Amino acid sequence: MKKSYIFFALILSNLLGQSFTGLVKDISGEPIPYVIIEEVNSNVDKKNWAITDFNGVFTINASNTAQLSFERIGFKKTSLAINEIKGKSIVLLSEDIALEAVDVYGSNSDQYLKNKTSLNSLGNYSRGGSLNHIPSLEMRTYGGYAGVSSASFDGGFARHTKVLFNGVDLTDAMNGQVDLSTLPSFALKSVNYRLNSGTKYGSGSIDGSLNINNNVTENNVFFSVGDFGFSQYGANYSINRSTSKRNIMFGKTSYDGDYKFNDSINGQKIERLNNYLDQFFLAVDRQFIVRDDFIVNMFTLKTENTRGVAGSTSFPSDSATRTDDFELFALSFNKFFKKGSLNISMNRSDNNQIYDDSNGSFPTLSEHELEYSSFKVDGKHSISPSLNYEASFTEKTERVDSSDLNRRELKTTSFAFSGNYVNIEKDYKLSPSVRFDSREENKKSTFNLGFEALNQFDNSNSSFDFNLDVGSSFQFPTMNDLFWPDGQYSGGNEELKPEESQYFAFSMSNQSFLGKIKLTASIKDYKDLIVWQPNEDFKYIPINVSSAERTSYNIQYLKEFSNFQIQLSYNVYESLDKDIDEKLLYVPDNSASLLMVYKQNNSTHYSLNYKLTGNRILQYASSFAEQVDDESYGLLSFGVSNLFNWQGRNVVVFNLTVDNLLDEEYISTIGYPEPGRSVNFTLEYKI
Repeated sequence: MKKSYIFFALILSNLLGQSFTGLVKDISGEPIPYVIIEEVNSNVDKKNWAITDFNGVFTINASNTAQLSFERIGFKKTSLAINEIKGKSIVLLSEDIALEAVDVYGSNSDQYLKNKTSLNSLGNYSRGGSLNHIPSLEMRTYGGYAGVSSASFDGGFARHTKVLFNGVDLTDAMNGQVDLSTLPSFALKSVNYRLNSGTKYGSGSIDGSLNINNNVTENNVFFSVGDFGFSQYGANYSINRSTSKRNIMFGKTSYDGDYKFNDSINGQKIERLNNYLDQFFLAVDRQFIVRDDFIVNMFTLKTENTRGVAGSTSFPSDSATRTDDFELFALSFNKFFKKGSLNISMNRSDNNQIYDDSNGSFPTLSEHELEYSSFKVDGKHSISPSLNYEASFTEKTERVDSSDLNRRELKTTSFAFSGNYVNIEKDYKLSPSVRFDSREENKKSTFNLGFEALNQFDNSNSSFDFNLDVGSSFQFPTMNDLFWPDGQYSGGNEELKPEESQYFAFSMSNQSFLGKIKLTASIKDYKDLIVWQPNEDFKYIPINVSSAERTSYNIQYLKEFSNFQIQLSYNVYESLDKDIDEKLLYVPDNSASLLMVYKQNNSTHYSLNYKLTGNRILQYASSFAEQVDDESYGLLSFGVSNLFNWQGRNVVVFNLTVDNLLDEEYISTIGYPEPGRSVNFTLEYKI
């Protein structure tokens, strides 16, 4: 109860408005961070404003007829009514050029926010949040809401997808992954994603990156109840003052978690025990406008998770518990000039993990103290209206002190450079980038060459966009890989080299009155993949032995009507482990996702999401086990939101979400059955 004061304090304030989300970019199509957006309304004394994040995205509560001003040093101040903003994209012009907004690069191409999930009841309160809506993103979970959860693009390794929160890296130094179950579903409602981002984020972003943020789209408090003993309460609130802003996201989750599943051996229903979760979450983002050309940003994230660890069906552990206490603090200073900007940022995180199984067959007490700190300087400069560049320097330190590993420390120094050349007349852009990372035992350089052509063969009804990316990316060995204690059954390997990937990706999209159709082909070749395997003494050690390739084909369809939105994605994967001439583990033959959002009227909204996962290999055949295959399965989720009028205001919202509507029996990880249909009721009060 000591943390519940936040929940009750937020109820005391009132603000009513309609949420609008948009993207601000320059004439090269690059997002512009830290643009100040203000509602122009002389009849209101209280200032209503917002600031774009580092992806150029903003959210503001205002009516459809509200006038917004967009202002940042170095760009011409622009004012538009919300209903005049086409495709939710706003282009700001440099102060030293004289072009009309309709003539700039890419100004007519974005009818949808690029690489950003949409908001709906399933995105806010469904178990997977908005992650289930991202094309080609595959989720792996270990049973129920409390089970460890990870995400990867195109069925790749989870350690090859970088996960950030408000732009701050969440990677676990020990295993190189992020357990998404430590974040509640309502914190996953707003996600930006990016493929092939190796030169942007370095190690761990071979396949792509996910940036979760706590943009507050509307002020509310909420309470949820659902199946399997699920309950949750929390609040989202934004506090605006004339020169400062706070976005607060808070919540408490409880989950009993016990559910029944069909035992494949005897065919009977068995109850899965010890799958509870007690979770607290708090994220606070503070923005201070010191001057028109100087903004300070402070971000705090705190999560506390206590859960039962049910284990797999073959090795149950009904008494095991795991706790994860994570704290993060980030600070950035942002100075703007007429021709560019300078950003200095620092962050630090502490993660305390404890695994305790005192009554198991092998009693275990494992404690891990993880520390992460980084310092970054990032500068941007425009040489001319068509040529700009960005250079950055990063130094980060990772420390581990645990019962398994003696205290270890790794320091990484990184340099990155990227440029953009835009031909405004012919609507194309070249974007080369290079990166160099140095760690005491390894050094790695990567590159990316991007080509983008927009509005080609343009006529009144249709236009084509083309994108090409060629480059490389990598993954440093993790602490576990390098320093796992040398014992009878396993040991680390300090001689490991980084995992490497070379990629080629091409996409073509057509924008017409029928909607947007996008075709993508991607080829990736991996080498020096790290695999733990037994040596001649049957001791498991990690070695750079595996090489693989993966080809992905994707087709997307997007269409937005006045009251209906549809997003369809279908993926085909061809993967090969070159060492054993088999498909890669857990990579499906194909996958598909369908998202439909229907606005019946101003009060009632419906959303439906279908996620199909094709046939996969879960376990290779060996001398002591047969190959385990998993047939395709599809998960259907449904949501409905209804807004009620109370005391003359539309402030009460009833949400119903149903995960696994068809009660499908499935597993995403071998040995970990998932629960069946789950119904959740959420009541919101709009502040």
